[in-house]
Amino acid sequence: MDIGQLVTNAKESANIPIRKLAADAGVAGSTITRIQAGSVDPSVSTLARILNAAGYDIEIVATPHGARKHPRLADLIDAWSYRDSTIRLEWSRWRTFLDRLALHAENLPEAIYTSPPPSGDQIIDNLLAATAEKLADDANLPRPSWTKNVEKLATPYRPATARNLAETNIPQQLAERGLMIDTASLWRPGRTVGV
Repeated sequence: MDIGQLVTNAKESANIPIRKLAADAGVAGSTITRIQAGSVDPSVSTLARILNAAGYDIEIVATPHGARKHPRLADLIDAWSYRDSTIRLEWSRWRTFLDRLALHAENLPEAIYTSPPPSGDQIIDNLLAATAEKLADDANLPRPSWTKNVEKLATPYRPATARNLAETNIPQQLAERGLMIDTASLWRPGRTVGV
């Protein structure tokens, strides 16, 4: 993801006007606009101030060239799109991610404890948080602290393409965040993972 898109997603996820974001970050609104357009590369400290004003922390990670990449929730921040003014999840990417973690549980902490960048949509930010919370709860691990910073949805979300199962099949972690997505839409039964 490029820096301009990251700033745009943080602003949209926080649902904050550009003037307030700029004032809170101590930068000019035109600076944020130019960063979003890709016409200027901000310093790390400027980027950190902008993201902090939007409610996010910045993390910088260096990995060796060719290092094996383990799955992280950040891999899913773009696993969605808008069609006909409706958000559409890329279900196969979500299921594949969850299948990989089911097969390689040793990667779970790295996958859920590293805060994903903002996706640009509150529904997706909540789905990432709820997924991390469910995975942690299922593995008897502490919930990631970053999920507390994701504001729950004011209006429940039910995807048009989700399976229409009884509301009792919605994981508690998703329901608490207003996500009406049943378990079978994302998680496959353990005996079918990897088959």
